[in-house]
Amino acid sequence: MLICPEGKAGDWIKEQKTIGREGAHVVDRGKERSYNESQSVQLIQRLPIRDMSQRRISESTMRRFEVRTECDEVDGSSKAVYYPYHDHDGTVVGYKKRLLPKEFSVVGKIKGLFGMKQCKNNAKLLVLVEGEADCLAGWEILQSKGKDYNICSIPNGANDSGQLDQTLLKEMEWITKHEKVLVILDSDAPGKATAKALAEALCSQTKVAVVNLLKKDTAKYWEDDDAGGWWSCILNAKQYHPEEIVEGKDIDLQALRTPKKPGVVLPYPALQKMTWGLRRGEITLVTAASGIGKSTFVKELAYHICKDGHTVANIALETQMEDVARSYVAMDNNVPAHRLIFNPTCIEQEAYDKSVEWMFRSNKMHFFRHWGSINPEALKAKMLYFARALGVDFIVLDHVSMVIAGTESDNERKDIDKLFEAMTQICTETGVGIIPIIHLKRVQGKKLNHGDEVELTDLRGSSGAEQMSFNVWALERNQQGENKDLVKIRVLKNRSLGFTGLADHLVYDHDTGRLELFEGDY
Repeated sequence: MLICPEGKAGDWIKEQKTIGREGAHVVDRGKERSYNESQSVQLIQRLPIRDMSQRRISESTMRRFEVRTECDEVDGSSKAVYYPYHDHDGTVVGYKKRLLPKEFSVVGKIKGLFGMKQCKNNAKLLVLVEGEADCLAGWEILQSKGKDYNICSIPNGANDSGQLDQTLLKEMEWITKHEKVLVILDSDAPGKATAKALAEALCSQTKVAVVNLLKKDTAKYWEDDDAGGWWSCILNAKQYHPEEIVEGKDIDLQALRTPKKPGVVLPYPALQKMTWGLRRGEITLVTAASGIGKSTFVKELAYHICKDGHTVANIALETQMEDVARSYVAMDNNVPAHRLIFNPTCIEQEAYDKSVEWMFRSNKMHFFRHWGSINPEALKAKMLYFARALGVDFIVLDHVSMVIAGTESDNERKDIDKLFEAMTQICTETGVGIIPIIHLKRVQGKKLNHGDEVELTDLRGSSGAEQMSFNVWALERNQQGENKDLVKIRVLKNRSLGFTGLADHLVYDHDTGRLELFEGDY
């Protein structure tokens, strides 16, 4: 049976045809276009209000929210549903049209939130849902539970990025007048992203809880006659806190009593005593002036890490991968790397094969085949692959300056900050330890190549490297002095334990190519 407002059915049918032809307009790429908006809105207001039986929405709820229905002129079935939007004075300024089953368009303008007009001024709790149909279903459920909460729908749905609609943002002041807001958006990825963004925007001004639905949306719960299931989701929701904020009562007390895993025991007694080893999940920065022996020292660390049963990934941007691998074979046999390069037979085949077997074929050592500068984002991806896919324990980066050279920026300070932020994130997310090498800047009045004491302020670039590193170790050597093979290790930063200062003395042994612990007079 055709349902129409009071008056002649023929006149009303003509009006419906006018609405369908002239009134509704499709939202095209975010730009709305309309024809005779005021007249179209007035015509829609003459459409009937009827129940939405397919969704179990009663006529009383449809009447409360002033939702109108366009009917088929032949059999009276519902063709389209019109959801009204009001200005702050309560005047209808536009409608969102849903041509059944699911094609949306707009008549007039969309202002505010759907359902705002029906909200009580003194209500303490507001429910925010994703769509107009969810708002109607949510109201039905609330009524069945005897809850007289305010309920509204956000105006233009959710998106994957979680970006909040400008129409929604304009109503934030009104939303935050409520003592508590329940955010109940769809359970898909866009709904979750938008719910989080909305909670982030609201939580500093009012209490917010994000309700995680087990079904698609609120309307689905009501269609399934599962008001209890929807309500259970609300009862299980906790007050939203930004990820960085943890209340004292939520701290994992067991974790506080769990000791930190000991680091790799270092072959340098003073350094070991000061640092308690080389730990995963931390950035241990190594620095020195040019030519002092940074790369040699870090290779000694990497070799020792492997001997201790851990795995290492080598990212050497100034050295061919084969040369890096060859240097570890030389180290394992106490032969200078240059000797092995020019005379491969200086190591017997059996000893050579033994070194290759335990370091490379056992996957204790991994390598990055790349020479020269590299974009920081590309480097980050490779580090994550080493950490996640290959499960390495430590990554050696030789060196930072070659990464910065791979950027198009002329702001070295900012580039170093970004790189260390990325490495900190990798350490936190994966638990891998990163050992980067960074150069020193030239400081007036200092002769760092002549063994002058290194300070944190001598680090090249910005303070980001200093601030985001857990440990900073410097090497000092007088390249022109009597003891030019003598290397000092100085701890500049030790976040975990705080001990800093001069540690061990090492000496480069020309016969073995190794940095050995020096225990004599100096």
